[in-house]
Amino acid sequence: MRVTVDSTEGPIAVPSPDHRWTALFFITEPGIGEILPELAGCTTGLCTVRDDAARFARAGVRALGVSAHAPGHLADFAASRDLGYPLLGDGDLALGRALGVPEVKAGDRTLFARAAVVLDRAGAVRALIHPIPDPERHAEIVLEAVAELEAAAGSEASAGTEPAAGAEAAAGGGAGHTGERVGERAGEQVREHAGDRGAEPDGERP
Repeated sequence: MRVTVDSTEGPIAVPSPDHRWTALFFITEPGIGEILPELAGCTTGLCTVRDDAARFARAGVRALGVSAHAPGHLADFAASRDLGYPLLGDGDLALGRALGVPEVKAGDRTLFARAAVVLDRAGAVRALIHPIPDPERHAEIVLEAVAELEAAAGSEASAGTEPAAGAEAAAGGGAGHTGERVGERAGEQVREHAGDRGAEPDGERP
C-alpha cells in the first residue's frame, strides 16, 4: 500500500519513503478514558512513542499516530502533549480497515482499538500488533517487533535468501487473534505480532 493521508502536519506519505520502517500507532480517541474508563490508555500510549523518539530514530522507524478523527480535531491535543510526531486523521476508517485494524464501539461511533501496524518501505504489512493490554508499553512492543524483523532480515541475508515480505491488508479485514497469522490475502501472509497476552481494555489511563 502507498497512500497520502492528512495529518496534524499536513499531507503525509504512508509508508515513509525516507525510513526503513513506518509504525502506525492506532488509538481510540485522545481523552476518551475520561468518558469511558474501559477504553482508557490512548494518551499514555502516544506519550510513550514521544518519550522513545530517539530509539525510533536509531531503528529507522517513522512513528505516526492514527485516530478516527479529522486532523483539526487532533491538532490541539498533539500540541498540548508536545508529541513531536504527526497524528493521522482517518475519519472514514479507510486506512485502518485497509490494514485490518480492529475496531471498537463508543456509543454510536466506530473507533479503532489500540493497536499498531509496522510497514516496510514498500508498503507491505510486516506486523499487526493487537491487543496491547498495557498502554505504557505501546512503544516498547513496537520496538521489539521491529527488532525481530531486523533480526529475521539479517538471518535471511546471511543465508542468501530474500526477506519475506508481508502482504498488504485487504480493505475491511479485521484482526482479533493474538500471536497467529491474521489471514492470507492475494496469496501472501499477513503476520500478527503478539505484544502482551491477555484481554485488553482499549483506551486511555488518566
